[in-house]
Amino acid sequence: MGEVALRFLAGSLETSKGSNNAATRVLLARLTNPNFNQPREFIEEDRGTLVAAGRHVAGVKDYAFTVEGPANYEQLGWFLQTAVKGSVAASTVGTTGKRYVFSPNTTTAGDDLQAASFEFGDDTQSYLVRYCEATSWELGFDTLTPGQAAPLNMSLSYLTQSLTSNTRTSGLTAPTVNSILGTGGTFAIGSTSTAFGSLAALTGSLRSMRITGDNKLGRKVMVGDGTTYSTVGRGRRTITGEATFEGNSDGVTRFVEWDLATEKRIRLQLNGPTIAGSSPATAYQLWVDGRILFTSPFDIVGEEDTNTVYRTSFRFLEDSTHNTTNSDITITLTNLEASYT
Repeated sequence: MGEVALRFLAGSLETSKGSNNAATRVLLARLTNPNFNQPREFIEEDRGTLVAAGRHVAGVKDYAFTVEGPANYEQLGWFLQTAVKGSVAASTVGTTGKRYVFSPNTTTAGDDLQAASFEFGDDTQSYLVRYCEATSWELGFDTLTPGQAAPLNMSLSYLTQSLTSNTRTSGLTAPTVNSILGTGGTFAIGSTSTAFGSLAALTGSLRSMRITGDNKLGRKVMVGDGTTYSTVGRGRRTITGEATFEGNSDGVTRFVEWDLATEKRIRLQLNGPTIAGSSPATAYQLWVDGRILFTSPFDIVGEEDTNTVYRTSFRFLEDSTHNTTNSDITITLTNLEASYT
């Protein structure tokens, strides 16, 4: 009998799309919303019988699932390889720290996602899904209030090409990780001509934020593929967000920027503990940089606790001077992970 308490989730990044790689790590998240659909159509014909159908035809497999949970500095980069930009290697910072820069390009060749394999199951059964890429992703934290934890939550919606039973990869253990918290950082905003590292940080302003990316993946089925699609194509991605600001003078400034359709640059910087052995001392960090425009609706009569708050949406735009990629967003992660496999 399978025990829910003994469920597991593990994975590996595929060296080539669809390759069956053994899991390399336990993933500290949960697999949810499984939708493993094999369409079958029953055909009714005039066969001189009261039985409605005597045969059926199979359709193309439609497999999808979600992985979600509080994000951590060690494993978020693994997921970003499948959702934002693949095959990203680390540079060294502070002697021991490793920095990953996920800055998706504006061309297909430079914006490739890395496919992953996932193993999941419980103490009596194990399944394998291959050629998994995130068609959409979300990072965000809820309104910060006393008496509640404030993790950065992640959610990734995956398409997958195959689902099979398998033997669980043995010898993997749950790693020690550092959680990413919404309380441990800064939010900075400024003009589109200001470098991200020079944006002015606000205090007593940002209460919550959620960023959502839609990669608009399209599964391609060719004659000869049978009931399994052969490849995945890319559409034009959109990245949007929602934020809650304190109803103070900074909040009023956000209203004016929305009212006048003023484009801005932002940096959300979340900080963790100091990386062991780093010199100069370097913290675990997550930066989200981008050029945005506030969009409707803009709620100026919201409330949180005893305070008026402003709630608004925004959309990321292509930034011609953003690094060297013209990207709409750059996510920078600093940790101790030498590589992701």
